[in-house]
Amino acid sequence: MTTASLPAEHEARNRLIGVMLAAGGAGLFSLKGVVIKLAFAEGIGVSQLLTLRMAMSLPVYLAIGIFAFARIAQKPALKYFGYAAGLGIMSYYVSSWLNFEGLRYVSAQLERLILYIYPTMVALLSFFFLKERITQRHVFALILAYAGVAILFGSEIGHQGPNALLGGGLIFAGALIYAVYVTASKPVIAAMGSTLFTAFAMSAASIVFLAQSGVEMLIHTPPPVTANGLWLSLVLAMVCTVIPSFMIAEAIGRIGPGPMSAIGGVGPVVAAWAAVMILHEPFGWPHIAAMVLTILGVWLLAKPRITRTAGARTW
Repeated sequence: MTTASLPAEHEARNRLIGVMLAAGGAGLFSLKGVVIKLAFAEGIGVSQLLTLRMAMSLPVYLAIGIFAFARIAQKPALKYFGYAAGLGIMSYYVSSWLNFEGLRYVSAQLERLILYIYPTMVALLSFFFLKERITQRHVFALILAYAGVAILFGSEIGHQGPNALLGGGLIFAGALIYAVYVTASKPVIAAMGSTLFTAFAMSAASIVFLAQSGVEMLIHTPPPVTANGLWLSLVLAMVCTVIPSFMIAEAIGRIGPGPMSAIGGVGPVVAAWAAVMILHEPFGWPHIAAMVLTILGVWLLAKPRITRTAGARTW
């Protein structure tokens, strides 16, 4: 083995690890809708489930955040912690609440497809606010992605009625807020590092929501939670939230947000499989067509382009 080959091998290994983390994180995140549906079947309400999720995940985020902060030689400016707190509340609190509410009315498969189109929202936000150019490929990708969601919407309306529009609208609003979070968090992550940013943002959102939930519990005593409900809440907090949040943050650091979006296409596939096998949701040609169109659209948006001058692949 020559010395010159080491950098190339290291880069290949780094990329492989990033791809594996991205695929694993997207797959675990995609199971969230299925777990939430199972928790609803146990009689747990939206606010109660969010409270359990945040109460169980908060100690982990705090511990990792303290460890990450202690290891940083040059501490970030105080303003970045304020930005991270605001972004965390926007994503982990507001966006999650809209997502949980929407899942009361639509299938886990539609929820995952709607959430998966957030890169197309990021592209539009970047165009309007950051003045980034939208190419013909971007437009074609947007058409494909939203056509896929529209097909599944039509199927859901046939089964769920007007409630599908309400649920889909709530989830879409949550995805839009998450897109704002992704767009606005890039400079903050650059200043704080992905681990400290993720831990602090999630901790801030959890503390704010738990404070609100505590006040609500003093006014209205929540119903008791079954043993299965507690286990499902633990799975939601650890397996579908804490673990994938750090996996995806690390994957973005290794391979970048573009490849991460493309590899995230495993999410709708895993969600569809779990929804059919566990929740016994229907799966027919509308679901297949919607999945193919949406994944293809986001893949076109995220795939590398070839620079003509150097012939290099860039993202």
